[in-house]
Amino acid sequence: MNTMKWLIKREYWEHKGGFFWAPVVVGAIMTLFLGITVFTAVVTGSKHITEINGTTVTTTTNIAKELTIEQQHQVVSGLANGYMGISAPLFMVLGLVVFFFCLGALFDERKDRSVLFWKSLPVSDTATVLSKVAIALIVAPLITLGIATATSILSLLLICMGAAASGLHGLGDAFGNVNLYLAPFQVAAILPVYFLWALPTVGWLMMVSAWARTKPFLWAVGAPLLAGTLLSWFNALFGFGWNLSWFWKHIIGHGLGGVIPGMWFAQHGIPNGGDIGAGLHARSENFGMLVTQSWQVLATADAWIGVAAGAAMIYAAIRLRRWRDEG
Repeated sequence: MNTMKWLIKREYWEHKGGFFWAPVVVGAIMTLFLGITVFTAVVTGSKHITEINGTTVTTTTNIAKELTIEQQHQVVSGLANGYMGISAPLFMVLGLVVFFFCLGALFDERKDRSVLFWKSLPVSDTATVLSKVAIALIVAPLITLGIATATSILSLLLICMGAAASGLHGLGDAFGNVNLYLAPFQVAAILPVYFLWALPTVGWLMMVSAWARTKPFLWAVGAPLLAGTLLSWFNALFGFGWNLSWFWKHIIGHGLGGVIPGMWFAQHGIPNGGDIGAGLHARSENFGMLVTQSWQVLATADAWIGVAAGAAMIYAAIRLRRWRDEG
């Protein structure tokens, strides 16, 4: 266990730029632009020009006067329920970081010959590969969740301050709403689903990373896309009548896009006809519904077939690392 901890620390410090600084920079840029937008809206959007008896007069619009008390509570409740949705771009960044980390995880150490040094240490190939899987599917999502929570709270503060400047004072109500504090834990409850759903993509990328002598991206991405294109072309040219939607849905969609959080909804849709964005609306729904819908995906057979395939490919990556150490 102590060896695994140090292996994970090693991976983190070697790739801190992707796992930590990338979401920090994106979150900071998002917050900055939101702040500029709110400031601009307060300065320009809250004023309008009217004419009274031929005289031009600038008046200030008070949002609170245009909304009923119930509507004001709905707006504040919607912000408290769905504020974590503001940080959605950070989770897209997570998917990209994990994808390219796994693609180069075993290839780069062979390319720079550092694999020879690491193999001289009393550390097994199994522990090394599993540490890379752990940081990609456990540590990196937790880091992103922490940064996303901070970004979302700062964004919520900016929005509430902008609303207060326009007459809607909802800061106290928003931070007094229990859903505001539950939302990060509800998002964290989706992470096990992400781990299992992303496993086949991580397994495939690491297996290619351990096997490819050069240009792992072309092998990992280009080969499946080329195969799908050729199959579709032959199917259309010769009229075989193949149903290739399975290939594009499972091999391409799940196999290559599994590291993007929420991609299970693109493949399976929303269970029971639910609305994935309902937690962002000014209603009583919150991220709890999103958690339920995400876990329902694990009731499907293809999710567990993907887990089995991912585990098999990770095992293959471990075996390949034992003898594939050339530059």
